[in-house]
Amino acid sequence: MDRHLYNKDELFEFGPFNGSAIYSARQTILIPGDRIQVVSGSATKPKRYFYHGSYKYVQEIESDKAGRRKYTVTPIQPLIPPIEITREILPAGDTFNTFIGSRTTSLGNVPHAYSELYLHLIDASGQYKEELECDVEKIANSADFHSKTSIVREMLCRLGQGQFKKNVMRVWGYKSCALTGIDLPEMLIASHIKPWAKCTDGEHLNGCNGIILASHIDKLFDSHLITFRERSGQFILDASPKIKTLISMNFKITHNSLHLGMISPSNYREASDFMKLHNIEFERKSLRP
Repeated sequence: MDRHLYNKDELFEFGPFNGSAIYSARQTILIPGDRIQVVSGSATKPKRYFYHGSYKYVQEIESDKAGRRKYTVTPIQPLIPPIEITREILPAGDTFNTFIGSRTTSLGNVPHAYSELYLHLIDASGQYKEELECDVEKIANSADFHSKTSIVREMLCRLGQGQFKKNVMRVWGYKSCALTGIDLPEMLIASHIKPWAKCTDGEHLNGCNGIILASHIDKLFDSHLITFRERSGQFILDASPKIKTLISMNFKITHNSLHLGMISPSNYREASDFMKLHNIEFERKSLRP
């Protein structure tokens, strides 16, 4: 679950956000692993608001502040320093009053528009560029290689380290494996549903044409040894007869459908169209001896 927390960092009862604990005035049921998007604001005028990045809920502990519940958190993608949220970058039609008054308090669910905003702020901060992306950008910025920047960008996207991966995360609204829930960044790959080589213009970087999968699941999906069939608003796992026993005995997959995250109905339909193409190739390969 993706949740909001607004921390009034200049008020005595909360104090500055320290990156390890958060407080809530209301009783909130949290599940270990819930993602907490932390926003802080000052009590001075004019008020300023800052995004501190995303954190993961660990457990509730005894509170040291009367009337407040205390939860420990661990960083996922902390922003140090935090990024200021200005009125200009808020979702269309929102003001600071709606943003703070009803959207970010009491660990409520994060609307899709704000998930996209936070992903954008993390990207814009430059604090979490992939190591490969940084290395290639250094080459691209050299005089001899400057003319080939577009080629470098395309290569990054093909490797799942660039814009395509960000687009997929924005469409689905999560950063963990859609099947297993594994959230170790080093294991996660943005898998194309329709293969890169068969994509037409606009499909290569389309976030609806991808899923975030752990590397071992990605290998099965990319090889068409597994697929996901659209049924009653879900994408249900289907495995080739060649590996069904192997998967059940060794992969310890507890869910047989993709986590849909915060995907919108229109994006779901587009992803479903791509997935039907994957189903066809899966069936074709399953018929091979």
